[in-house]
Amino acid sequence: MTRLDKRAAAAAAALLAVIAAGATGATAGKDGSASGPLRCEIRDTVQGDAILLEPMIHADRSISGTYTVSVSGGGTSGSTNIRQGGAFEASPGIPASLGRMSVGANGAAYDVRLKVTAGGTSVSCVKQVSGAT
Repeated sequence: MTRLDKRAAAAAAALLAVIAAGATGATAGKDGSASGPLRCEIRDTVQGDAILLEPMIHADRSISGTYTVSVSGGGTSGSTNIRQGGAFEASPGIPASLGRMSVGANGAAYDVRLKVTAGGTSVSCVKQVSGAT
């Protein structure tokens, strides 16, 4: 192999590694993304007559990007439709909170969707939460 062939092979291997790493973090489970360099999570806690929601990002390296979160659903007292988004920064070992929301819990059910994009990778989390009846 010539020096040029070795460089081309090394570049191709590096590109494949980046593509594989991006594919690993591209899908998500019901409440968190699969393992990968960028992961998401939707935390929910019932406190009295409210459900507290906190979308989170976990990263294997310092990274910045954008996110969108939506909450839809409701119960006997009405419906909820929340959409918000913006920029974020995350560091390894320190989950980044994307804010907190409070929705009614009594007999209510909500679909929470979080989409995160950073470093050419997108991950999504979907979680259904419900309060006491």
